[in-house]
Amino acid sequence: MSYSSRKARHRPLDIWPGYVDALSTMLMMVALVLVIMMAAQFALSNALVTREVQMTELAQQMQKLNEALLQEKSHTAQLSGIKAELESQMKKAREDVAAAEARSAESQSKLNGLLGERDEARRNLDAATRETSAVKLQLADFVKQVEDLNKKLALLTADLASAKSSIADKEIKIKDLDAKLKKKMLEKVEELSEYRSEFFGRLKKALGNRSDIKVVGDRFVFQSEVFFSSASSDLQESGKEQLKKLAETLKEIAATIPKDINWILSVVGHTDKLPINSPQFRSNWELSAARAISVVKFLVEQGIPPQRLSATGYGEYQQIDPGNDEAALSRNRRIEIKFNQK
Repeated sequence: MSYSSRKARHRPLDIWPGYVDALSTMLMMVALVLVIMMAAQFALSNALVTREVQMTELAQQMQKLNEALLQEKSHTAQLSGIKAELESQMKKAREDVAAAEARSAESQSKLNGLLGERDEARRNLDAATRETSAVKLQLADFVKQVEDLNKKLALLTADLASAKSSIADKEIKIKDLDAKLKKKMLEKVEELSEYRSEFFGRLKKALGNRSDIKVVGDRFVFQSEVFFSSASSDLQESGKEQLKKLAETLKEIAATIPKDINWILSVVGHTDKLPINSPQFRSNWELSAARAISVVKFLVEQGIPPQRLSATGYGEYQQIDPGNDEAALSRNRRIEIKFNQK
């Protein structure tokens, strides 16, 4: 037997290529798991951005609703409570979203940590390729690391699902509260409209069919001559009689209005555009305001609560007839009375 034959029979079996293939396959599996984790994290970030945009739009809608409530002067003590509750719910929802974002940031931090662990695993694999005798031990440790990573990934996934569910619940509650608030507003507006119609109908009947007293839209329009003489803010006796009828009708209607409807009677004075400059009134603005105040004071004397009255003067700046003849000037000299909500 030749020397070369004996040497071939005693050569040890080379198992190193098998170990390398196994470790390469395991590394590819870990890389695939990490890619899936990063994709899930990206999807979560997009979902949170979408939720933030929706919350911003909802806040803008609530702002517009508040402005509409102020313009119509229609909110009541009960609606204010509902609004405050809604704002509290919205604040809580924003806090929940912020908490979800914090959890997302924590998840990102954990993911970065996992990426670091992956790099460490790769370094361990490189060391294993250089130290054949320790391959089995390092492979077992690598498998354990992969199992730990899978457990952590499962926990993070559960965390994200919980955050999404919480955000969805808050959005449903906000929509429900918004619908209730709108319904309450409509109910109060309709209820006040009924009392306004009854007040105007009974007042029109009490005052009779007079050409110098008209109903225009949602207000009564009295020509100034009904109450005042020229350039004066002192009520005439004939005007007081008309105001007494108005006060009696208002008191009867007010007694039936529920306490949660915060109504008010607005008295607005207007003059023609002819200038005035007397010792008592230096401008039409002052004259119109003084006339509105005279009407309000008389109504208070007749038993109307002062907190239910307001007086405003516009002078010659709210003309309803642009003409210059006496008829046009007479139409512009007027007292308007409007029944409304605060």
